[in-house]
Amino acid sequence: MVSDALADDRFKDNPFVTGAPYLRSYAGAPRIFLKHIRLGTLCLLDTKPGSFSRGDKAELQLFADRIVKEIAAQ
Repeated sequence: MVSDALADDRFKDNPFVTGAPYLRSYAGAPRIFLKHIRLGTLCLLDTKPGSFSRGDKAELQLFADRIVKEIAAQ
């Protein structure tokens, strides 16, 4: 979770932060299948700084888990 990418040393010089699309906040939840197979990350990006509550984080992970279940059902 990154509340403000411009204030985060890891991202402040990233071209997507300093230029278009001017990303400011990020939240990500891993999509994991069978404990060992990673299917990527479900990400939320915004052009405004934002904070993420514990409930927000849990809901994002819930959506990531639902995506994995849908993929596995195919």
